[in-house]
Amino acid sequence: MYKSNKERVREFFAATAAANDDAMLAILHPRLRVVEAESLPYGGVMEGRDNFTQFTKRVFKTWKNTRIITEELIEDGNKVVVVATMSGESKTSETHFTMPIAEIWTFDSDGLVTEIKPFYFDTKKLVDIYNGDL
Repeated sequence: MYKSNKERVREFFAATAAANDDAMLAILHPRLRVVEAESLPYGGVMEGRDNFTQFTKRVFKTWKNTRIITEELIEDGNKVVVVATMSGESKTSETHFTMPIAEIWTFDSDGLVTEIKPFYFDTKKLVDIYNGDL
């Protein structure tokens, strides 16, 4: 049965919510790349499906009470744009933040995610909160 890339993103999020790592990783290409803004505490390029679980733990452990609420999925060809809101708080200052984010997910012809690029509305604000400057 054919599944759209948008459906695959929904399956990924459902697997994440259910803490089903096997189902989550099955949607990712073995040579997956996640490209985060360099300025973030977890910034840079993460490569390889085998590194993904550790990487996401690092991202979510950077903040307290981290939540991402998906608002819309937009599919065009081999890309899906995830429009969402991220919230959390600093572990040091307990400063709360809520911020719009978007992610571009790229798929191969087999329906596996080859790249995820998150875009945060204000990376400087996140860095300032992380450093305790806000």
